[in-house]
Amino acid sequence: MNIKDLQYYKKLYQEKRYTKVANFFHVSQPAITAAIQRLEKELGTQLIIRDQSHHEIRFTESGRQFERHATQMLKELDIARQEIQALKMEKVSIGLPPIIGNYYFPAISSMLAKENLLQNINVYEDGSQSLFHKLLTGKMDMALLGAIHPIEDEHVTSHLLARKKFKIIVSPQHSLATRKSVAFQELKDEPFIQLSDHFIHPLAFEGLSKKTRTHPPVIYRTNDIQIIKGMVAENVGISFLTEIAVPEYAPVIALSLADPGQPEFLISLAYRSNHILTPLQQKLVDVLTKQEQRINGS
Repeated sequence: MNIKDLQYYKKLYQEKRYTKVANFFHVSQPAITAAIQRLEKELGTQLIIRDQSHHEIRFTESGRQFERHATQMLKELDIARQEIQALKMEKVSIGLPPIIGNYYFPAISSMLAKENLLQNINVYEDGSQSLFHKLLTGKMDMALLGAIHPIEDEHVTSHLLARKKFKIIVSPQHSLATRKSVAFQELKDEPFIQLSDHFIHPLAFEGLSKKTRTHPPVIYRTNDIQIIKGMVAENVGISFLTEIAVPEYAPVIALSLADPGQPEFLISLAYRSNHILTPLQQKLVDVLTKQEQRINGS
């Protein structure tokens, strides 16, 4: 099956016009027609119904089904190209959410250097939600991800490394600063400063809100954790962060949540299930998983 034929077909499915597809690929319209005919002959079925009177095309049930497979085949081909290119470079691309990167990566950097791995790693920072999507599409080899549930996806192999609590973060000047813990319902009128939807925190916050039927106002969202802690320190509002984002020397106070069954911040190492690890990547996986005790503080 010709790759170009698949590309033409996918684009035709999107545009519904032969002329648009031909112009996009800078080929003649008969070239697109011939590609579709080759696919129909190879599959032994009609994919497209041509309405000459209205200059329109419609896709048969087989045509609609085949578009899904064509999309998946082109996606896998793109991932294969990226993986082979990475093999040539002898580099491992790993995604790190800012919180996990700041907490975990420095702790293992000496071990990575000792194993001669540090110089072979390209780090990409983003929120866990975005990194998971990039992992699935082959934009990186593996990622350390934050989640509120264990990762269960047939396309991903994961190793749970740690479970951490979420905390309520307040200013030393806040009325709650002398408390050790607080129930979420007590915070119904408190203005929250939150991480954006690229992170896992909003999902945990939303789940806790629904469970306790408490919906505090969120007055500001940002991707920058330091901005959040700075605004909280100035008593602009309070926040909801995993405990690893708030070391003891931070200029804010971390309160435990008194609510039963509260969400946890889970740290996992993940990579695509259909990806065959290179010796370099396997070595990195071994080093990261061996640090489980360090992550758990034991």
